[in-house]
Amino acid sequence: MAKVIFPEVHNFEESIAILNKYKNQLTKEQYENTKSVIGNHAIESIYLNERDIKILVDMDVHHLSSEEAIQKARERGEF
Repeated sequence: MAKVIFPEVHNFEESIAILNKYKNQLTKEQYENTKSVIGNHAIESIYLNERDIKILVDMDVHHLSSEEAIQKARERGEF
């Protein structure tokens, strides 16, 4: 399987735009919690890209640990 490459993100707004693509998969509470995680990283000038956000969404939707979500991303060719 070819490795999937995700573009670099340069600001909080770009990360939120990506999160909004997955909004319909999340409850309002999950969305707000994920948005908060993205914001906390952005404070440190760390901007989450689509792979990172997909991992967070997988963790919420499928009740996965971070290790399980990363393994799922590996299986999709994202690492």
